[in-house]
Amino acid sequence: MKSKIILDQIFKKKKNSRLKNRRGASEIISTMMLMGITIVGAVILTYFVNDAFINGNLASASSLNSSSENIFLLAYDTRDSFSLLTLLNVDNYTTGFLCRVTCNVAPPNSIPVNGGTEFIVLQIQNSGYDSIFLEDITINNVIHLWDSSTSGITLDTSDDYLIGTNREYPADGMFSILLVGGSPIIQNENIQIHSGQTVNLLVKLNSVDSDIQLNKGLRILLDTGEIHPT
Repeated sequence: MKSKIILDQIFKKKKNSRLKNRRGASEIISTMMLMGITIVGAVILTYFVNDAFINGNLASASSLNSSSENIFLLAYDTRDSFSLLTLLNVDNYTTGFLCRVTCNVAPPNSIPVNGGTEFIVLQIQNSGYDSIFLEDITINNVIHLWDSSTSGITLDTSDDYLIGTNREYPADGMFSILLVGGSPIIQNENIQIHSGQTVNLLVKLNSVDSDIQLNKGLRILLDTGEIHPT
């Protein structure tokens, strides 16, 4: 009986020893697998980073950050009032609505006080790492293009500009980009808005579509290659 007990104890010790050895081996294998995964991940990351630096692909990588989160609407002004967004002489005539088709009887491109269509001013900031290029502004499904005739011209909305000259403000159905902080205010030479730059967008409504009621919301889309709804 005694010898049987001793044999049982020896068997149990050998069994426990084998189980411990197996546990030890599995932990080593798990550790090696984790190290392997880490090394493979590091190699892949190093490859892509080096490829970006060597082949000049940094622009492509940074373009992933170009989203609507990088364009901030800081302020806007659509009132029937004077000096919209504190811009001198950028005035809307008091009609109780934003005048479009009702102002079609005036000479083309007149300022609001002379019966022309009215203005909307938006102030945006490009907080991304790259420049953006504002191709057009859509207001309630109506597209407004950049007025290239305003390029580099001092803003002056105190009176109608002469037809055939460079435009001191955008024509009906178009917009210009105003650099913030300058005096006098120079309209942007192109549609580029640099990284970190804050600009005002001066939109002159067209004379074809229906008037916009002031108590209605406006749906505004900025097209920079991607659509940014506001």
